[in-house]
Amino acid sequence: MTDSSSFDPARFINRTRLASTAAALSRRQLLRGAVAGGLVVSGAAALSGCGVPGAASASDKVKIGRAAKDHSDTEKKLVWANWPAYIDVDDKDPNKRPTLDAFEKQTGIAVKYLEVVNDNNDWYTKIDPSLVKGVDTGYDLMVVSDYMLPKYRKYNYIQKLDLANIPNHKNMLPDVLRSSEDPGRLFSVPWAYGYTTIAYNSDLVKKPITSWADLFTRSDLKGKVAMFSEMEDTIGAALLATGHNPAKFTDAQFNEALDYVRKAKNTGQFRSFTGNDYLSDFQQGNTAVTMAYSGDVAQLGKKNLVTVDLPREGLVSWSDNLVIPNYARHKKNAELLINYYLQPAVAATLDDWIEYVPSVSGAVEELKKIDPDAVEIPLIVPTDAMRKKSYGFMSLELSRLDDYVSRFQQVTGQ
Repeated sequence: MTDSSSFDPARFINRTRLASTAAALSRRQLLRGAVAGGLVVSGAAALSGCGVPGAASASDKVKIGRAAKDHSDTEKKLVWANWPAYIDVDDKDPNKRPTLDAFEKQTGIAVKYLEVVNDNNDWYTKIDPSLVKGVDTGYDLMVVSDYMLPKYRKYNYIQKLDLANIPNHKNMLPDVLRSSEDPGRLFSVPWAYGYTTIAYNSDLVKKPITSWADLFTRSDLKGKVAMFSEMEDTIGAALLATGHNPAKFTDAQFNEALDYVRKAKNTGQFRSFTGNDYLSDFQQGNTAVTMAYSGDVAQLGKKNLVTVDLPREGLVSWSDNLVIPNYARHKKNAELLINYYLQPAVAATLDDWIEYVPSVSGAVEELKKIDPDAVEIPLIVPTDAMRKKSYGFMSLELSRLDDYVSRFQQVTGQ
């Protein structure tokens, strides 16, 4: 176990920013947003039939997950499944991951780090057969999106964290602990926090875009807009555009937002509903306007690609989270790694690299030390106005989620 004084970010930061509003291209040659990051998923309705719990037991009622024998004390290793390009790397050697390398050196725990989570749907489908049979998935730690947490909890697929191994759990910001998907963060810890917002190509769009309603209604954008194929993202934007709160809405308001999407689609407003290729199309000029995740567009370093820090109606917020699947062989080792990344200095180094919002108390102060320009970027360190006008998507019962996704896909033609 380590403390923040044992990690020196300055030793590992081997790069500079191009400007206060754009990061060097070498920071992430493969952008997470370009490989199905964030909430870019399709077919969430199909997940409901995959999780079929085994025979009921006392632990099912409590829903704290199912543990296997923990080999952490005798096997100093763990296997970690994450999304591609979602960790800091050394500019001179992309095979080196400074924060992770430091963890291995400090603890003696060898981490097999695998970039194998490309889509929440695919990932769930991959591990579900093992979990439903009650066998080890082969992974001790994995990163999944916030809206998936209720599904994993519903089927009792992830384990409750042992906070005795995670004393830095107290470092999480109060808003982070008040998660609607996991109150108190007893089963999950954020790996990254971010926003869904708008980006546009100023060479193709002469009048600045300032609101979500612009994407649905402006005639000069007709046929040039890319929306996300994920229901939570696009319906979240439509709810904001129609004056509703994505964090708390009724069926009637959902129907209004869905009709808003349908009308815009039927009039030819949208070029596509896209997922993991949104940045590729955007860079090539195939789309003039796109939904976008936090710092993804800024990292391209192109002045004509403009990110809207705060649309008039607000932002949709989300998190991707570290969780421990059932039957993991090295649960304690995974918890020690979680504890390590909850240190302010380590969290700051990670967030500076992947350009997402710090969720650890003290991380912003550490970020000022290692990269002063980063704190001037609102999509890394949000303004008070952004915080006040950001809304997570409402947690839904699975039947309601499946119904919403199914009807959304009927509109989008996915």
